[in-house]
Amino acid sequence: MDIELTVCEEKGSSNNSTLKTEGKEEDPLTVKESSTFCCIDKAYFRIEPALIKFKFFYFFFLGAIGSVFPFLSIYYKQLGLSPNQIGIISGVRPLAGFISGPLWGSIADRFRIRRIVLIGSTFGWLAFITSIGFVPPASKSDVICPLVDDLLGNKTALTNDSVPLTHSSSYLAHVFRLRPDVTPAKSLLEDRGWMFDQVDLARVLVTILLLVLCGELLQAPCGALADSAVLGQLGDKGIHKYGHQRAFGALALGIFSMVVGSVVSTTRTKTTICGVEIIESDYHIAFFIYAGAMTCCFIIVWFFKFKEQKEDHAQNKPKPNPLKVFRMFLTVHYGSWLFCMFFTGVCNGVIWGFLFWHIENIGGTQLLIGLASAVCHVAEIIMFFLVFFILKHLSPVTFMVLGLIGYCIRFSVFAAMTDPWLIIPTEILQGFTFAGVWSVYIKYLSTSVPSEYLGTLQGFLHGVYWGLGSGSGFLIGGVLVQNYGAVVTFWSFAVGSFVNLIIFAITQKVSKKPKIFENYEELSN
Repeated sequence: MDIELTVCEEKGSSNNSTLKTEGKEEDPLTVKESSTFCCIDKAYFRIEPALIKFKFFYFFFLGAIGSVFPFLSIYYKQLGLSPNQIGIISGVRPLAGFISGPLWGSIADRFRIRRIVLIGSTFGWLAFITSIGFVPPASKSDVICPLVDDLLGNKTALTNDSVPLTHSSSYLAHVFRLRPDVTPAKSLLEDRGWMFDQVDLARVLVTILLLVLCGELLQAPCGALADSAVLGQLGDKGIHKYGHQRAFGALALGIFSMVVGSVVSTTRTKTTICGVEIIESDYHIAFFIYAGAMTCCFIIVWFFKFKEQKEDHAQNKPKPNPLKVFRMFLTVHYGSWLFCMFFTGVCNGVIWGFLFWHIENIGGTQLLIGLASAVCHVAEIIMFFLVFFILKHLSPVTFMVLGLIGYCIRFSVFAAMTDPWLIIPTEILQGFTFAGVWSVYIKYLSTSVPSEYLGTLQGFLHGVYWGLGSGSGFLIGGVLVQNYGAVVTFWSFAVGSFVNLIIFAITQKVSKKPKIFENYEELSN
C-alpha cells in the first residue's frame, strides 16, 4: 500500500491537500497528470539514497568543469595564443571526443565493461586537464618592442607632418590585417602573441594541443557512461528524475565558477609591456580547485554499478550490435533530431569559446564572468527540476522550438550589447537553451532504444553534441572572430539559429517516428 500526498489548488475547494491511497504500487516520484500546471507531487523533490552517488558525481564533475572551462579561453589568451589558435585547441578536444566517445561507448556495451571504461576516463579528466594549468609560459620577447613603439605612438614622417597613426585606418588595416573600425592598440590587447618569443610560444601551443588531444581520447566517454548508469538505474518510468541528478551539476557549475571567478579577480595585476598596459591574472588556483573536485569524482565512480550488463552476461544474452543505433539516425525523423543536436552543439561551442572573450574586450571582469556563469547555472537548476513536468504539457518538438528561439534571442543580444552587464539578464535563457534542450534529447532518444544500447547511444549523442558540434563551434568561431569580429559572428549565428528552427519544425511536421527496434526490452524491465 503506497500513500502519497498531492498538493493541488482546486477552484472552489477549501482543502488544498488530499491523501490518496492506491491499491497498486507506483513510483512515488511520478508527477500527477493534470490539466493545469499547479499539481505536483511533493515527493517529486524527494532525495532517494540509491541516487545520492549520482548527485555527488554530477556535483563534483561539473563543479570541476566550472572551475576551469569558463576561463580557459582567457587563460589561453594570457599565454599569448591568438583567436585562431584558441579555436584550434578548443575545437580539437571535442572533435577528438566525437571519434573516441562513440567508439568507447560501443566497446563498453559490446564487451559489457562500462564501469572499467568509466573509471579510466575519469582519471583522464583528472590527469590531463590539470596538467594544462601548469604548462610553462613562453618567455617574453625583447626584439618586438621597437616595432610596437613605432606603430603605436604619434610619429613624425619625413615630410614633418604629424599623423596620429591610430587614425590611419587604411595603412593599419594593411599592417595588422584589421577591419577599418579596429585600432591597433585594441588588436594588440586581443592578440598578445607579439609579447612572446615565437619559438617558445609554438612550444606552448604544441604542448597544450598534445595534452588536450591525448586527454580527450581517454576521457571522452565519461559523461556518456555516467548518463547511461543513471538512466539504467532510473528505468523508463523514472526517467523524469534524470533532471534532478543533473541539477546538482548545474548547482556546482554556478557555485564553483562564481567562487573561482571572484578569487581570480583578486589576483588581477597591471603590467606595461612595450608601452602597452596588460592585465594578467593567476589561474593556478582554478586548476587546484579543479584537481580537488575531480579527485572526489574519481573516488565516487568506483561505486557505480551497471546491473543490466551483469544480468545480460549471466543470462548469455546476445551482445548488442552498435550499428543499429547508427541506422536509427539515418532516418529522416531521427536524422533531423541529430542535425538539430549538432547545430545547437555548434552554437554552444561559439558561446563557450568566445562569449567571455567578447565580454572582457568590452570591459567585463572575471567577477562579472563568474556572476554570468552563476546566473546560467541557476537557470539550469530550475529547468532541470521542471523540464520533465513541463514535457507532460508540451510536446518535445514544441519545447525544442522554444529552445531554438532562445538561441536566436541570446545571439542577438550578444551582438548588439555594448554594456557587459547586459549579459546577466540574457543568460537566464541558458535554462531553456541548454538544460531544457539537452533533457529533451535525453528523454526523447533514450526511450527509443533498448537498455543494452544506452552506452552506445549516449556515446553517440555526447559525441555529436559535445564533440562534433561544440568542436566545430570552437573552430568556426575562431575563424569568424579572427577575421570578422565577435559582433558579426554572433549575428551570423542568430540568423543560423532561426533557419535551423524552421528546418527542424518543418521536418518534424512532415515525417513520422519510425520503429527501429522491434520487441525490445524496455528500460524499466
